[in-house]
Amino acid sequence: MKEKVQKLKESPKEQSLENTELKEIKPEKKRFKLRYLILLLAVVGFMFYSVITIINQNVKIAEKKEQLKDLNQQINVVEINSKYLEKVQNYKDDELSAYMEKIAKDELGYVSDGERIFINVSGE
Repeated sequence: MKEKVQKLKESPKEQSLENTELKEIKPEKKRFKLRYLILLLAVVGFMFYSVITIINQNVKIAEKKEQLKDLNQQINVVEINSKYLEKVQNYKDDELSAYMEKIAKDELGYVSDGERIFINVSGE
């Protein structure tokens, strides 16, 4: 009974202030921790995204370097063929006939009169 009397003596505003202060303090701590947790997750997510992006870019760079290497090799082959064709274009009478005979024998399989072709079937 004395407790009821003491509670009655206290004004309702004082009681509500005590209750609200306690209720306000606890959620603020949770919100504060929640904010840090959200910020931490955002930072970790950004770092993860950055690492994945960097790895993908490095893979693409390696692929492009390989393509560049292949293209440079093709350019070298074409330049060599071009020089060879320029050299052949400048052939004169005897050189031209010897070149044509060589192409006919090697690439087309022709033979001259009186020549015989022997094929090694053993593979050696």
